[in-house]
Amino acid sequence: MQERREHHRVIFRREVYLTLPDGEAKFSMSEDFSMFGISVLTDSPLELKQTLIVDFKILSQDEWREVNLRGKVVYSSPESGQFKSGISFV
Repeated sequence: MQERREHHRVIFRREVYLTLPDGEAKFSMSEDFSMFGISVLTDSPLELKQTLIVDFKILSQDEWREVNLRGKVVYSSPESGQFKSGISFV
């Protein structure tokens, strides 16, 4: 399969919380990450072109820091009983 991504991604397996426009919070797990987007797995599909907030923690200088980013869903498809979605940071 040919790689279609424009930006290099790194494996990034973390708990990620998504806040939808209606305020609903969804738990997900990330798969990979770049400076421009993140791939997540959820139990239900995300709506294409939907803008949401992506929250996760990273270890920085021996302490956990919370990261909050705004993103837009650019794809969502079924994968192994879950849904894999790509979120582009805006």
